Amino acid sequence: MITKDAALAKKVTDDFLDNIKDLPEWVELYKLNHWSPSQVNKMACMWGYEYLYLSQEQRRALPGNSKMFAGNRVGDMLQLLFGNFLWKTEIGKGLVKIEIPPQRKVFDKVLDKFNLYEPVDMADAAQHDINRLGLAKAFQTLKNAIKEINLTSPTECERSVSLTLDGCILPIIGRVDLEDSNNFIELKTKWKKKNRPKKDGTSSYSLPNIKPNYMGWNEHILQVAFYYFACEQKKKPHLLVMHEEGYNVFTEDNCEDLRPENLKLYLTKMKKVIQERETILEKHAGKNTWHQDIVPDFTHYFWKSKGEHLDIAKKLWGLN
Repeated sequence: MITKDAALAKKVTDDFLDNIKDLPEWVELYKLNHWSPSQVNKMACMWGYEYLYLSQEQRRALPGNSKMFAGNRVGDMLQLLFGNFLWKTEIGKGLVKIEIPPQRKVFDKVLDKFNLYEPVDMADAAQHDINRLGLAKAFQTLKNAIKEINLTSPTECERSVSLTLDGCILPIIGRVDLEDSNNFIELKTKWKKKNRPKKDGTSSYSLPNIKPNYMGWNEHILQVAFYYFACEQKKKPHLLVMHEEGYNVFTEDNCEDLRPENLKLYLTKMKKVIQERETILEKHAGKNTWHQDIVPDFTHYFWKSKGEHLDIAKKLWGLN
């Protein structure tokens, strides 16, 4: 079954790839025809396993987690509360911009969707219950944050943008969370995290910090850098990081990393990562030997929720 998101990604990718001449053979061999900010942010071994070892169908079946799902529901709130238009794909029309009508009972609609989540294990179920308790607070926190940013109508959601960096073959493609004519917002949500068990065996949860994530580099700001340079008109970036009880809005006014000259450094980082991975793709050209050029790190939290896939990956690298 092809989901709406998958259909959208294919349509957008096909449109952008039409402008590329002489696509290399590995594009078809690995079924990899574009980059995304999230791909670039993945550590190399996780990217290789998901995009070169697994099929597209297997990759889509990878278990998610309750925090990611809850973040997507806050994204739904963002669209329903503050979006005037939504970009989506329609059969026979391709990408179209459709009006988002005024919404009633937005929280109830989001909660209904939130309750459809199926946890992957007991720990994830407990986290989902904690997230549910914080969802109403997150609803109000989001409204306060967007009010502070003060976008001007009309606003758009999910507009697809692309960027091809010098020396790279494939384009980077992403979708803007929310924007007006002069500003855009990249939304990141954080949820309560489980603390170490108490002496009596019970557990508690605490709020995380509301700063951008770092993974050797600032992974959230790397994503903002992509959208800043991919938008035809250079718009002021706003990185909104929030949890249920508070938020921070980072802009070039209060965050040095978001100044144009520093965003350019993140673009250089993206270029380096993509060039390294396209070199691997070219060298191995469809063969399942690509892992020979990637040093894995299976201690990273990215692998924590992957279940049996961690064991498979260790065997792939000959470490199990």
